[in-house]
Amino acid sequence: INETINRITCIDYHQQVEIEGVKFWCYNAGHVIGACMFMVQIAGVRLLYTGDYSRQQDRHLMAAEMPSVKVDVLVVESTYGVQQHEPRGSREKRLVDAIVSTLQLGGRVLLPVFAIGRAQELLLLLDEYWRKQPELHKYPIICLSAMAKKCIVSYQTYINQMNNRIRNLFDIENPFDFRHIRYLSSMSEFDDSKPCVVMASPGMLQNGPSRELFDRWCEVRHNLTVITGYCVQHTLAKELLDTEPATHTLQDGREVALKMR
Repeated sequence: INETINRITCIDYHQQVEIEGVKFWCYNAGHVIGACMFMVQIAGVRLLYTGDYSRQQDRHLMAAEMPSVKVDVLVVESTYGVQQHEPRGSREKRLVDAIVSTLQLGGRVLLPVFAIGRAQELLLLLDEYWRKQPELHKYPIICLSAMAKKCIVSYQTYINQMNNRIRNLFDIENPFDFRHIRYLSSMSEFDDSKPCVVMASPGMLQNGPSRELFDRWCEVRHNLTVITGYCVQHTLAKELLDTEPATHTLQDGREVALKMR
């Protein structure tokens, strides 16, 4: 790894580099902070290569750029290539309404997340909503991910990578200095004595804190799990989305009734 790091050369968006006749430069891809799409030009042919990208501006990131030059070949990630997403505004409202109604019934809310990207988007959404709703301050929001805790420093620092909304908010205060989010590094720090919202990794519930909390809360019908991102086959999160099972097998092998929404 150290040998690889020593070979890395940092470039900026749109900065053109040429090596042995091959030219390349990059564009902002949206999706997560720092994500890039690379244009590679060989013998006059331009190939645009990108992994995950987003053409829709979200709560903190700009949308992916559209190249200003003609693209001859496109190599692109296509997980949602034939799907149409629900508009962000209505999606966020459904999420917040479900969370608040669960808390008011005395339930717990589990948001399984990946440490980078979706986690920060959801933290922004919830912190901003909690600021506007004083009656919700009695319900803690916990981020149970050591990696997410480390990553937030990058979000607090590289405001220039964010959209205009975040840059304007930064003139008043750093929007990633959350008022209503508490970070925990391990389950041993978690107080499960009252209704709360917990964002925990991993995002597909295969193990770790998110799976431990799911196993703990799954038999109570007032509790809620919201699958927040893409899930691969043969994971618990994908099974919940596709089959809505009536029972669940705990990590210790016991089978229990799955009443959690």
